[in-house]
Order: sequence, then structure tokens, then C-alpha cells
Amino acid sequence: MKLKLLLEKNIFNLLFKLSFVLLILEVYRILLLFCNGESFPDFGVREHIIGLWFDCITIALFFLPFIFLSVIPLPFFTEKIRSIVLFIVFTVSSAIVFLLNALDVAYFSYTHKRTSYDYLKFMLNSDETGSLAGDFILEFWWLILFFIVSFGLLLFTYFKSKSVQVNFKQPKKWIFFILTIALTIIIGRGGFQLKPIGILESTNYVSIENSPAVLNSAFTLLKTYQFKGVEKKTFFSDSEIKKYFNPIQNGKPQNLVKDSQNVVFILLESFGSMYCGPNNPESFTPFLDSILLKSMYFEHGIANGRTSMDALPAVISSIPMWMNESFILSSYSSNQFQGIPSILKGNGYSSAFFHGATNGSMRFDAFASAAGFDSYYGRTEYNNEDHFDGNWGIEDHHFLAWSLGQMDKMKIPFFSMVFTLSSHHPFTIPKDYRKKVKKGPEPLCATISYVDIALREFWNKAQKKSWFKNTIFVFCADHVGPTSRSDRSDLVWLHRVPIAFYHPTVSLPRIDSLVPFQQIDILPTLMDLLNIRSKYYAFGTSYFNKQKQPKIIYAQENLMAYQGTKDLLVWNLSSMKKRSKSDDLEIKKMKAIYQKYTNDLIENKMTP
Repeated sequence: MKLKLLLEKNIFNLLFKLSFVLLILEVYRILLLFCNGESFPDFGVREHIIGLWFDCITIALFFLPFIFLSVIPLPFFTEKIRSIVLFIVFTVSSAIVFLLNALDVAYFSYTHKRTSYDYLKFMLNSDETGSLAGDFILEFWWLILFFIVSFGLLLFTYFKSKSVQVNFKQPKKWIFFILTIALTIIIGRGGFQLKPIGILESTNYVSIENSPAVLNSAFTLLKTYQFKGVEKKTFFSDSEIKKYFNPIQNGKPQNLVKDSQNVVFILLESFGSMYCGPNNPESFTPFLDSILLKSMYFEHGIANGRTSMDALPAVISSIPMWMNESFILSSYSSNQFQGIPSILKGNGYSSAFFHGATNGSMRFDAFASAAGFDSYYGRTEYNNEDHFDGNWGIEDHHFLAWSLGQMDKMKIPFFSMVFTLSSHHPFTIPKDYRKKVKKGPEPLCATISYVDIALREFWNKAQKKSWFKNTIFVFCADHVGPTSRSDRSDLVWLHRVPIAFYHPTVSLPRIDSLVPFQQIDILPTLMDLLNIRSKYYAFGTSYFNKQKQPKIIYAQENLMAYQGTKDLLVWNLSSMKKRSKSDDLEIKKMKAIYQKYTNDLIENKMTP
């Protein structure tokens, strides 16, 4: 009876410690919901219960060494050593789990997804992380305080419930040990199913929108830590797949403009459609809107990712982000692939990439080189620290004007990309522009207004250049900026960006307001506008291509086709839902495109 009581007390002590971890994880979930409630409008009791189950899985995985050391019967003389080791393991495991979830409470509004291993590794190694640390502490001091208090309470409860040593010579104790470890492994797998539970399975229980809050950051990091790439797909044979999609495409000249036109591609940081566009009463970009009205403007533009690192491969190389890490951060970034500059180089074009951030930021310079740009101009080349914003790089109004001077030196015809940066957290506005900007309901609005003013200044100077009248301008946002608005937080709004093509002397086709167009469609459409006949490799299709393909966004391992006024068409590897004939055809196209995407990434077949 005495041994039985000791055993029960040991169980109680272990469960008590882990239950307190579970409780704090739920509090972090509540904090995430409180700070980002607009993203989870219908998160209820059921979702909380499912979230607790994923937390239990996380605890089983992260605390397996602690559980193992807690229940394994050991000789009495090892008890002091074990208690020290147990404390270290418990402290480290708890700190990692809590820190990761605290990070996402602060960071979720920018990416609308849980942190993956590769993205965390990138942030820890990024030069900008150090410079932004001060702003983070000022903005989220309360979160840091909460972490300290919650961690302190956890350690307090730990010392209040000391483990009880049990006799290692008792066979029952070994049986208990084996059963406990077996149960922990079963919970860590998420049950008895063939494969351990993953990120995708969350959408089997809750909506895609609520999935990030059901998961926790420690779980997603663990599930992406050993991410070795996408898995090869075999939905269709090689002959069948070409009926639906072929990434190797030929340019189809439209002859709307003369040959050998220059291209200036302006990629706008965080310019989501919620705060810009000529048909938007809440627009903060009157100048940009005036250009969009004269452009081949896609009001329903779709971003193929959620971060700047997702955007560059999409807009330059027509490579979407349909996996759990950005292409730039993945091992596939070493593949052979094309980009707009490398395709145009074969047609006599020079090229340059302009971004005022510190060289090496987000690996943009390395990607630009791989995509075929001849030159890269960043903070180093600008070489004037008086115009540094203190966080990201050179203020946009300075850098945009300077970029024009560098374009003057380029061999015509040229392709230049200018990527703005000021409309990014911490949303710093230069002193001379603070009274000129239009402020809005969110800090992002004023910086968007500032960049719009900087664009007007850039445009006024560009119009005086000899090359201006022979230039196609492309406008696109990299991704949607952070928002606290519940009416702009569904998956469609979180991917809607303005995309437009403009020529100063030629009226390009006007687009129906409901026609969807995604970032990966820019490359093939631009080739047709420039009358380029070259073969190229792209996952998007030209606007002028009569064979329309689904416009696809990705979230929580689901592919979703944007259908204008209809709901998103959702498909994932476990989908069994019956569809209408039209939806079934769209699903087949999605599967074919996704099969080519995964298999060509694996086999390094990303050139024509």
C-alpha cells in the first residue's frame, strides 16, 4: 500500500508540473486571440479544446526527456544528480516552448501563420533583428513581463511538487515506466494513425482561418525542424498532366507596344488592397491610384505568399510559396531557375535590382544574382548613412530619387526593379514628411501615405528622363501589411494586393474589376507585353493566355483557389469532399500544378 501511495504521488507530481505548462500554453493562446482577434472571429470553446489537444502533443514531444527521467526507476544514490538534471531539462524545455509562443503573439499580425524553423533561424541570424530589438521591447514590454512572471510561477510550482524516488528493483516500477513512455509517444504522435499528426491535420478539426490559433509555435517549429523538402506527387502520369498544366511556356507577342521597351518594376512593401486602389474609399495612395486608373490594373490581384521573401520568387521568377518555408530559405534556392532579367538578357536587356536595405537583408542580393540581375544596389552602394532610417535602410524618398540616376547609366533596353521598404514596422516616417502624410486607423496607413508621396516625387523626375516614354511600368505589392481590422482579416483580404501594368504612351487593355490575377502571372504577362518569343518556365500564366488556371494561395498545407465572388476552393492531400463538375476540374488543375511544383523542385527541373 505504501509503495502504491508513493507511485500515485509520483504520478501526481509529474502531471501537476506538466498541467501547469499546459495552462500557460492556453494563456498564450488567449493572448494571441486577444491581440489578433480580428483574424479569429469565431474561435469558440470547441477550438480551445482542440488547441489543448495540440498543446498536449507538443508537451509530449518537447518534454519526453523530462518525462523519461522523471519516471525511470533509479538507485537512491543517483537521486540528487537526477533532480539537478530534471530541473535543467524542465527549465530549458519550458523556456523554449514559452518563448516561441510569446514570439508569435507579437509577430503573428505580420505573417498570419505560425513560425517555422527556417524562418526562426533566419530571424535570429538577420542583421535587422538587432536593430529592431529596441522597438520590439518598447512595443511589447508587457509580453516580456508576462513571460518573466509566467516562467517564475512555473518554477515556483516546480519546487512545490518534488518528485518521489521509487525502488528501481521493483518490477512494477519498470512496467509503469514502459507504459508511461509508451503513452507519451502515442500522445506525441497524436494517436494511433499511420503517420504522426502534423500541421495539416489541424484543418481536419477547425477552419483554415482558426488553424493557426489551434496550433502553437513550438509544435510548428518541431514539425518543420526536419523539413527535408516537399514530397514527390503522382496524381497524374507525365502525359496526363500536360492536359492540365505545363510550366514550360512560349511567349505570345501581343504587339500592343513596340519592341525593346524598358521595364521599371516597382514592388511596394505592405501595400495591401485594403489601403490603396482607385475604387477604394479608404485609400491612402492618391498618386498611385491616379496611375492605376490609366493602367492595365487588376483590382483583384493575389499575393502568392505572406512575406517579402515569398514575394520576390513569385514576381521575378513565377515561383510561388506552396510549402512550409520560403523558396529563398529552402534548399531548392540552389536549383537552376529563371527570372525576368535572365530571360530578357537573351533579348539584349541589361538589369538592376534596387533595395535600400542593408546588403544581404533577407538574402535578396543572393536571390537577385541567381535570378539573373546584372547589378544590385543597396544601402552599401547608396553610401550615405545620413539617410538611414535607423531600422531597415535608406528612406524611400531618398533612395527612389537616387535609383533614377543609376537607371540613367544602364544600357537600353533595361529592366530595373525597385523595392520600397519604409511602409514596414516600426513604421518610421521621415521628419520632413510627418505633416504631409495622411494618417489612418493603423500605423501602417501613414507610412503608405509617405511612400505614395515619395512615388510622386520619383515619378515627376522620371517623366523628364529620355527613356520614360519607352518604358513599361509594373506596380505590385509584395504582401498585405499587418491589420487589426476584423473586416479585412479573412484569407482573401490577407492576400489581395494591387497589380498593374502601365505605359506612358500606349493605352493597355482595361481589366474587368472581378478578374483575378496572381503575382506568378506577372512574368508570363510581361513577356507577352514585351513581344518576347523566348521559351520560359513559370507556374503562372499570362493574362492573354486563353487557357485560364486557378489563382492559388497556400495556408496550413492547404491549396486554395481564388474564385472572385465565390468562396475559396480548398484542397489538401486528405480531401475527400465531393465537388461539382466545374470545381472538380479546378481541383484537377490545382493537383496538376502542385505535382509539377513539387516534382520539379525535387528534380531541379525549373528551366525550359
